Amino acid sequence: MEEKKMELFQSFKSDALRTFLSLSGVSIGIFVVTVSFALVDAFSRSVVAGFDHFGSDMIMVERFPVVSGEIPGQAGNDGGSNGGNDGGNGAGNDGGNDWSRFAARPQPSREDYMAVSGMTVTPGLTGGPSGWTALAGSSEADIVCDGKSLRGCKLVGVAGEWQHLVYSSVAAGRDFSLAELSGSDAKVIIGAKIARELFGVDMQSEAGHAEGICGRTVRIDGRNMTVIGVLSYEGKNIINLYATDYALMVPFATAEMLAGKDNLETMIAIGPGVAGRETAIQDARRALRSCRRLRAAQEDNFALNTMEDLCRETVALTRKITAAGLIIALFSLLIGGFGIVNIMLVSVKERTAAIGLKKALGAKRRHIMLEFMAEALMLSVVGAALGLLLAAGALAMIPAGVISARLSASQIALAFALSIALGLASGLAPASQASRLNPVDALRG
Repeated sequence: MEEKKMELFQSFKSDALRTFLSLSGVSIGIFVVTVSFALVDAFSRSVVAGFDHFGSDMIMVERFPVVSGEIPGQAGNDGGSNGGNDGGNGAGNDGGNDWSRFAARPQPSREDYMAVSGMTVTPGLTGGPSGWTALAGSSEADIVCDGKSLRGCKLVGVAGEWQHLVYSSVAAGRDFSLAELSGSDAKVIIGAKIARELFGVDMQSEAGHAEGICGRTVRIDGRNMTVIGVLSYEGKNIINLYATDYALMVPFATAEMLAGKDNLETMIAIGPGVAGRETAIQDARRALRSCRRLRAAQEDNFALNTMEDLCRETVALTRKITAAGLIIALFSLLIGGFGIVNIMLVSVKERTAAIGLKKALGAKRRHIMLEFMAEALMLSVVGAALGLLLAAGALAMIPAGVISARLSASQIALAFALSIALGLASGLAPASQASRLNPVDALRG
């Protein structure tokens, strides 16, 4: 056994560069495979968490459709009430996506929001109107207080039940009153990181101290505003509509004054409640078409998306990226496999006389094959182990809170299964060649 080990390591040592390249090919392939699966698994968990938080039935009125391949087409003769389950964005066959037409659509407006807020369910169905509605518009703004400033914060103008659109809640101070949300009051609720950087209060550990921030006056894009609340720390989430740690939440009319009505990227959100998602989609379409005075022959100039659409499309995109990564990984494994074959063929040539002697002394063909197959298998498994170590190190370097990715037992088992299959496939031809050598010819060679 010790003699076989010495032969094995001597074979690998005789061409260290080729051995290194073979191990690198296997390691990189296993690294890409395991990291890809770990990231996809972590991403899927995060998407499910976001999906559960916002609810799959939440409907968003926007300019652009979420569903891939959706194109503007002809509205139905019923005013668009039979748009189907995909949000009913007026899909048709006009030759492909025309994003310039989507961009030319009007932003969802306060008038749209009022129309949707007052909609009722389809006559004849039980249940009340939609569970809730909210209007939000975002832009960027600078905030200054006591000589300290933060540039490029997220200015979010809100109306209605805006709490459904964010992960955070008001952790200190108070929420907007109905009168404030309906008007253009100079009131603002700030994000956790703004509280930390402007006022030195860490919402993760010192939330109780944030009460002292409320009532302070800050300047947002040159306008004095009063802080009435501070949001809880959100951290980083894969699925969110408005990241709030650097957000300035203000009444919608106030945001229009600060940023300009045409500079807000707006959205209306609808929670169907007891009416059900499909009923709410149909009612929202009718309300919007009526508000925008669209004729029956005109296509919808808005998109009705759902969180389910968003999550489905996000996961589909991730799968495409993962598939591309796996193709690269397979090429890397293939290169590593060719390297193993090359090393083993060289090893057969260098040990021809030793093989002939073993066969002359009675070694059977299967014993020679098993010896060389074991060598190929060892190369592949060592490469896989190195790849797994690299993968574990790379995943450990991902900052906490971004995504919780880790290697699972199934991913480790898959990596070793691939390496074993690669080792067996790579070692088969050299082992077969070695086992078929004629003892006399081998001893002469």
